[in-house]
Amino acid sequence: MAFMALSMAMALAAQPLAAQPIECDDDCHMSHLQLQVAVGVANATNWAALGGVCMADLPKEYLRQPILDVLRKHPEEDGWCVFGAVDPCISACAACHKLRDVRPYFEVYKQESAVPIKKNATPKTLRFPNGSLLTICDYVDPIVDIYCHLNGYYDMPRQKLVNDYDYVEKISEAQCASVEWQTSDLSMQRLHDKYYHEADILAGLMAETGISDVNQSLVDSLQAHFVVKCLLGRGKGALCDIPECAWRGCVSHAGSEVIVKYTSLGECPEL
Repeated sequence: MAFMALSMAMALAAQPLAAQPIECDDDCHMSHLQLQVAVGVANATNWAALGGVCMADLPKEYLRQPILDVLRKHPEEDGWCVFGAVDPCISACAACHKLRDVRPYFEVYKQESAVPIKKNATPKTLRFPNGSLLTICDYVDPIVDIYCHLNGYYDMPRQKLVNDYDYVEKISEAQCASVEWQTSDLSMQRLHDKYYHEADILAGLMAETGISDVNQSLVDSLQAHFVVKCLLGRGKGALCDIPECAWRGCVSHAGSEVIVKYTSLGECPEL
């Protein structure tokens, strides 16, 4: 996600950043998120301009505590805003939730976070436990392609994923309903640890010749990234990951094989 990408790109639980509080006058009764959006996000060209910070001071213990427990302390806040100080792209996503428009996030993502794919990279095919094949060319952050594929985002209408907030929200909410996020004990620290463990495994797979097998335990581990998005969105999920996947690539199919093509290489229509 990090990923997600929010990679999160998928390392949502990166080291906490020092955040600068937003100044306001003595009559400061708006939530952190309301203050953030009041600053304005029109024509933002970077994460700071789009999102800045939501919760300016993130207690370090929040990274180690289960996300559900932290959110219970802030029942009226968007979870993406509660953890906004972890990374500017997280608070930027919160701002887009408030606006009910992911296009500003999408535009900044293209400029700030998209990892270039090498044009001469050798395609690598991964085989999943269900027998399906995924062929990718991203050797830097292959977890993003896998995340977009496993959640079905590469097979959804790309224009709608960027331009139709209600459509994206409906998809994400339905997907969250299929996982047990309400009972999850995941913390940001655990997600951080999972990400680096998964990255090590995937680096080994990407270095192998021929088709490499992704085992079920890795697939299950990767689902934790999506569960965290459901937690942060209080059941509405990966509203910013989805347009990231839409911009990143498109796919073609050859039997059970899904072949990822990349926008940055001119292989997919621009959005």
